[in-house]
Amino acid sequence: MNIDLFLTGASEAGIVCDAPFKAPVVGVILDAQTLNLTLEFPDGDTYHMNIPVEESRREKLLFAHRMYVGFLEDKMLVDSFEVPLLYLNDPYGSEFGQNSPLAKAKRSVVAFEQFMKRCTFAQSLHRDDLGNEDGARSILRGIDPNKLQYAPALARQIQMNAIPKLENVPQMPGLGGGATKQAKIVTRPQTSKEDEE
Repeated sequence: MNIDLFLTGASEAGIVCDAPFKAPVVGVILDAQTLNLTLEFPDGDTYHMNIPVEESRREKLLFAHRMYVGFLEDKMLVDSFEVPLLYLNDPYGSEFGQNSPLAKAKRSVVAFEQFMKRCTFAQSLHRDDLGNEDGARSILRGIDPNKLQYAPALARQIQMNAIPKLENVPQMPGLGGGATKQAKIVTRPQTSKEDEE
């Protein structure tokens, strides 16, 4: 798995992964001292990034409070989410998770696409082979972030106005609430013009 960090000029943050995970990402944790990011999953599993965020980008991340997470396959977007971004060792003294306005992950395809158009900075966050110089290049090489293409299945869902949304997605550990163990994916019901009249 190779993962890159993207930032806009307005403290918006996101990561792009070159493959999807088996379970949905429900949150991201930034350790403000080490500048390492960790992904959280519904069952409590974690995925630690092996490249710290550049020190000069620390403040932008500390004010982001949410993060977009996009997944590519064959240079096409297959899914994306908006998840809470929480902090360890917050220099501003807030309690863990206190300032996150987003408590649960939500599917966010169009917002992710718009976010990518606003990005002004990118860096590597995780590489499977840190010694591979070719792996240091962006996972978006050859892909215009202003013209992301959807994978056929995602394009069909968008066309049908039936992008599955997540319901009952567990909250990040530490946010409280009755977290369930599995995410349930549902499809929005279709309405016909006759139903609207």
